[in-house]
Amino acid sequence: MSNRQARREMSRTQGTRPQRSQRPTTPAPRRTGGGGGSGIFTRPFVLVVAAVIVILGGILIAVVATSGGGSSDDLAKRLRDHAANIPTDLANGMKLGKDDAPVKLTVYADFQCPFCLKFTGEQEIDIIDEFVKTGRVQLEYQNLPILGAESVRAALAGMCAADQNKFWQYHNKLFLVQAEAGQTSNEKLNAGRFSDENLKKYAAELGLDTAQFDRCLDTSQHLDEVTEQQRTANSFGIRGTPGFLVNGQPLGAGAPASMDGWRSLFQQVEQQLATQTAQAGSTATPGASPAATATPTP
Repeated sequence: MSNRQARREMSRTQGTRPQRSQRPTTPAPRRTGGGGGSGIFTRPFVLVVAAVIVILGGILIAVVATSGGGSSDDLAKRLRDHAANIPTDLANGMKLGKDDAPVKLTVYADFQCPFCLKFTGEQEIDIIDEFVKTGRVQLEYQNLPILGAESVRAALAGMCAADQNKFWQYHNKLFLVQAEAGQTSNEKLNAGRFSDENLKKYAAELGLDTAQFDRCLDTSQHLDEVTEQQRTANSFGIRGTPGFLVNGQPLGAGAPASMDGWRSLFQQVEQQLATQTAQAGSTATPGASPAATATPTP
């Protein structure tokens, strides 16, 4: 075989050798046979890309579904927007809503708790808009400060704000501070956000009587009440936050995890109350609360 023939044979052999799976630095050569066209648009490549897109899309959907749209930035925006929409005319200390509302929802919470932050920003705001403002639910906040010294100081500060009937504005402010600090994704406890200095600053920003507020906080004026609220929560078996009572009955592990769940629960309680009223108590179990038998939808 001549040198020229050898070179042609080598060239032909290399041209049919399979390529390694690596990113080309130059445009891929045109394939011979099999439909022609650039190798990047071959059927196997398109199928692989499509599969990757489907997988990535599924992961993204799963992340969004499990997060509930509750990033710290989302929560902060909702809380900032809500600050201007708190129905202050329905506020009475740590209660919000009409006294004759058929459903009484009590929330035991800790201002440092990231789950309390998510409930407040994702669900409580909607409960207030849909049920408190319409007279169907009265909401009450109770303290269960279990995450450290700043939880206790924040609880005391909240009650000092309640003395001036500014609890709900102050409550919104404390959770907003946590949201802006990224508490749901990067939990930090006793990090100084609820130092006495900051708690007093927040009161001043909200226009409270600072002399009265500072004196109340400095003397831990409501410490006995906060302690009693914690005892009461424990008596209901509530030892984590947030915890809930509906018409005096603890929800425990049956607490709804979404607004649809709360809507379903409130509707069931209202229907059972209406039934009891229509029957004039003839078939109602003495002392039983409709919330005790309502089964919330998650």
